[in-house]
Parts: sequence; structure tokens; C-alpha cells
Amino acid sequence: MAQTGTSYTQGSVFGHISTLSITSAIGLFAIFAVDLVDVFFIAMLGVPELAAAVGFAGTALFFGAAICIGLAIASSTVVAQAVGAESLSSSQTGEASVTHESTSDAVQVLVPESARLASHGLLFGLMLTTPLAVLSVVFAPELIGLLGAEGATLDLAVHYFRIVGFSLPILGLAMGGTSLLRAVGEAKLSMWATIIAGIVNAVLDPLLIFGLSLDLTGAAIASVISRCTVAGVALYFIAKRHQMLRKPNWSLFAADCRQLGSIAVPSLITNLAGPFGAAYATSQLAKFGTDAVAAAAVIGRLTPVAFAGLYGLSGAVGPVASQNMGAEQWHRVRQTLIASGIFVTLYVLPVALGMFLLKDTLVHIFELEAAAAELLRFYCTFIVISYWLFGMQLAANPLFTALRHPGFATISNIARDLCLGIPLVFVGSQLYGAQGVLGGQAIGNMIAGVIAFSVALWLTSRVERGLSIDLPFASVKQRLHFHRAVVPGVQHRGH
Repeated sequence: MAQTGTSYTQGSVFGHISTLSITSAIGLFAIFAVDLVDVFFIAMLGVPELAAAVGFAGTALFFGAAICIGLAIASSTVVAQAVGAESLSSSQTGEASVTHESTSDAVQVLVPESARLASHGLLFGLMLTTPLAVLSVVFAPELIGLLGAEGATLDLAVHYFRIVGFSLPILGLAMGGTSLLRAVGEAKLSMWATIIAGIVNAVLDPLLIFGLSLDLTGAAIASVISRCTVAGVALYFIAKRHQMLRKPNWSLFAADCRQLGSIAVPSLITNLAGPFGAAYATSQLAKFGTDAVAAAAVIGRLTPVAFAGLYGLSGAVGPVASQNMGAEQWHRVRQTLIASGIFVTLYVLPVALGMFLLKDTLVHIFELEAAAAELLRFYCTFIVISYWLFGMQLAANPLFTALRHPGFATISNIARDLCLGIPLVFVGSQLYGAQGVLGGQAIGNMIAGVIAFSVALWLTSRVERGLSIDLPFASVKQRLHFHRAVVPGVQHRGH
């Protein structure tokens, strides 16, 4: 019998959001901190081209990570909604929604819908990421060359990318497994999966980089083993604790893929806007020399560590909102958004202040000099505070998906990274050099954050008041809403 996790349909919404965000952030922090330590160790080697290579390769790897995040969002959303619906069905009839599957002995086995969707979601992701991994590894020189890498830096970046990039399907399973654990209320297990992987990476990094003198190769191998660890631990818990890994039901697989695709496609487009924006910013920074790219590599690893809570929040909103959507607790969906905004404010302001006070210490730790040092100081002084409004967008986007309007999240990210980000980065780089690149990104993030959160507030207000959100100008065709129709109502006003 599967063990059940936390139900987000009862209790304090802010408590659920905080717990999920913090536990997820702790796990992410473990992974991100090791990535930051990678850069620290590589900086100790005293070769600027190595740090720059990691910066270029990291930007290219961002595309694969964004695809895996989109697939994980799709799986966790439909599974969380199924868990909420099963909870509602159990409370009303004493039975959960199940699927009848035939075994080889023609014995009918009852499989919960959530388990079937979880299994099919992971397989769906594996089928997409495997060919993408092969293509990206083959065309790595061309991909990274587009970012502005040249000569020895390009060769080093391609070498690092090919080792790590080939493990893209494993990363998909890792992200899918941890997101499924959060979807069923097992935030702590999701956290421990990433913490264990972080410990593995932290041990392997110095051993491979310095002990075996593998340098960049050692850092790449450690990252791959870390991904395998996350995937293994997360899938173990999903299989043993929740019995959610089942043999594919091929008669329903195509239908489930359409359901997953209705969320995955817009989520992929949503998440790919970020890598395109980052790629353009990196190409602009490359014009200002290796030092600028090396500083960007440090900033790119430092940001996820400092703001791990925000990235944890982006994975927390979906399960909480989706379970309440499935259980028809409409008022709690709006509470999820408001609680998320409060969490962002309480998290970002002290972190931004701390980074400002520690800016000179960070420059010293990563041995940055001249232009690279000034770029990091500029980031810690003016850019970090912009994450307050950027965090509001990270809260709003998964809420759009839970409301079956993932297109809003897609538009939100495209507006931020392409429509606003690229022009602002271009103008900023022309007027203020490398600092203008960071400033342009920050301004785009802030504008998009205000707009996205405002739209999310409007939509959740309509849901809470019993008004339809199947808006003529924003609706997606019915075939893309394959899972469940939204029927807002006011019958669940109690807290």
C-alpha cells in the first residue's frame, strides 16, 4: 500500500508554501553550492580560460536544464491534480480514481491515476531528452561557438559540455523524480535526494580535479555522477514509498502524452526563453573579453546559491495550487499566490542586503581582478535587489499552469527574456559595456515580474469569486486542456 504524503488542501497555505520552498531550496542549495565550488576550484587553477569555458558551457547546458524543467512541470502538475482529485473522491465515496490494467495472467490490477501519470510522465520525458542529448553533443562546437567562444576557450567549453550534456536524460529523470516527490507532498524526501547528490559532488570535485589532476574533466565527471545520484534516490523513493513506478499502460499512453504535452509544450517554450536570453547576454559579454565571461560564470553560479529560495518557491507553487484545484478549493488557489508574494519579499530583501555587504569578500574569494571584480561588485550593489520583482514572476508562472493557462507563463517569459531582455541588453551593452548587459537583464526581469504577478492576481480573483477564467482572448483549444475542465465556484469558502 502506497504511503501518502502531505495534503495541501488543508492547513496554512503560507505554511505549505514556506515548507515546500525551504526544503526544496535546501536541496537546490546543495547542488548549486557544489556548482559554485566547481568554479572556485577551477579559479584556483589560475587559468582564466577554464573559468570562461565553464561559463560558456553552462549557458549551453542551460537549454537542456530548461527542457527538463518544462517536462518536470508537466508531470508534477497532472500528478498533483490527480492526487487532489483522488483525495476529494476518497472523502466523498471512500474510493480513489483508478485504472484497470491487465497483467500477463489476465488479473485486473487497480492502479491509481496518479501512479499511472507519474510513470508515463517519466517515460515521456526520457523519450524526448535522449535524442536531444545526442544532437547537442554532436553539434556542441557549433552551439557554443554561437555564444562567442573562440580558440582554446571554445575547445575547453566543448569538452566540458560533451561530458555533462550526454547525461541530459538522467537530468530529466532527476528533475522529474524530485518534482513528483513534491507533487505528492514529500518535500523532505525531494530535499534529501538533492542533498545526498550535493555531498557526492562535493567529495568528488577535489578528488577528481586535484587528486587525479583531471581539471575540467574531473569537474564534469563529478557533475554527471551527481545527476545520477539525484535520479537514483528520487526514483527509489517514488517506487518504494509510493509505488508510483508502474509498467506502461500502452492503451492509455498516447492519451496521457497528449495530456502531458498540453502542459509540457507551453512550459518548454516558457523555459527556453530564459536560455535564449542568457545566450544572447553571454555573446554580448564575450565582446568585453575573457574577464567579463569569467565574472559572469561566477555570477551565474552565485545567483542560484543566494536565491535558492526563489527557485524552490517556483517548484512549490505548482503542487500546492494544483492539489487545491483538483480538490476544488478555489479560495486556497488565490491564497497560494498571495503567500508566495509574501515569501518572496521576506526572502529577497535580507539576501540582497547580505550580498551587498559581502561584495568585496566575494571578489577576494574568487580571485577576480580589474574589470571582472568591478562587474561582480556592480552585480552585488544594483542587480541583486531586482530579484524581488523577478521572484514575483517565479511565483506567478506555475500558478498560470495550475489554472490551465500555461500560455500566460509562456508569454510572460518570452516578454521578459526576448521582447524586453534582448533589446535592453543590447542598449545597455552599447551605453555601459558589461555592466549594461547585467542592467538590461535586471530591468527586463522587473517589468515582467510586475505584469505577471498582476495578471495572476486578476485570474485567481476571478476563480475565487466563481467567475470563468476560460477567457476568449486567452483560452487554449479544448484539445490542449485534455486533463480536466476548470469549473470555478464559491462552494469552498472555509479556511
